[in-house]
Amino acid sequence: MRFLLAAILAAASGLAAAQDFPTRPIRLFVGFTPGTGIDVVARIVAIEVSKNLPQPVVVENRAGAGGNIAAEAAIKSSNDGYSLHWAAPGSAVINHHLIKSMPYGFKDLVPVSLIGLVPLVVIVPTASPLKSLADLTAAAKASPGKLSYGTPGIGTSNHLATELFLWNAKVRATHIPYKGSAADNDLLAGTLDFIFDSITTATPFINGGKVRALAVTTAVRSPLLPDVATIAQQGYPGYEASNWYAVMTPAGTPATVIQKLNAEFVKAARSAEVEKRLQSLGVIVTATSADELRKFLDAQYEAIGRVVKEANIRPE
Repeated sequence: MRFLLAAILAAASGLAAAQDFPTRPIRLFVGFTPGTGIDVVARIVAIEVSKNLPQPVVVENRAGAGGNIAAEAAIKSSNDGYSLHWAAPGSAVINHHLIKSMPYGFKDLVPVSLIGLVPLVVIVPTASPLKSLADLTAAAKASPGKLSYGTPGIGTSNHLATELFLWNAKVRATHIPYKGSAADNDLLAGTLDFIFDSITTATPFINGGKVRALAVTTAVRSPLLPDVATIAQQGYPGYEASNWYAVMTPAGTPATVIQKLNAEFVKAARSAEVEKRLQSLGVIVTATSADELRKFLDAQYEAIGRVVKEANIRPE
């Protein structure tokens, strides 16, 4: 009887906490510098959430280590809903496969909502003889390792999306890692054969006629490039990769608080003005439940682990 009473009291206490929440500002830790794409999207959503709460959601930038510094800061701060992490593939999934000395575990952050997906686009120089994804695959099969592609670095989502495609197509190409978006310059100069680029970066080059788009990496086409077919539509069913943004919170945060946070972030992301702004930045708004994000993260973890193993990418 005492155990039942304790459970009832705990549930009532959690409900009361959620009803009162928040009574002070909420910190949203972002792992990149102000003005970067991930930071801009985080601020758009945070401002909208703040309009509907009695306390603001304040973005705190903790750049470095592929997002790990921001994630660790959130985990070490509190697990009461007042410390959130604006997660991306690196800090939430990829780094767990590629960094031996991770400062936190895969389940140390728990889901709130997957806010949106940012497609990657397979692009080649306009002067390239590769007119389609089928041409690229055929050329890679004809001369294994001859085609070159660039990425923002080893283990980035761009790198793993490319390796996932090469694994599906059963072909090889030579990876040239860069820093930041420097690979775009070499692609424009014709010294790279192709890259998997963020749609946000690639679209101006595509619209300006400087590069040719062969495919997008998400399961559905992008509103920014509606005439560009997905990789899955071009003979690789089930292929899906992207950059993405999610809200996560430290493990142990009360379920009732997570439910309230989910409702507020989903409402903000789905508001007409915010969704329009995010779409203009190339974001496909998903605004999922916490359970849907959990399934998404688990699937990502498994898929990325397989790609890392198949591509023989060594943890550092």
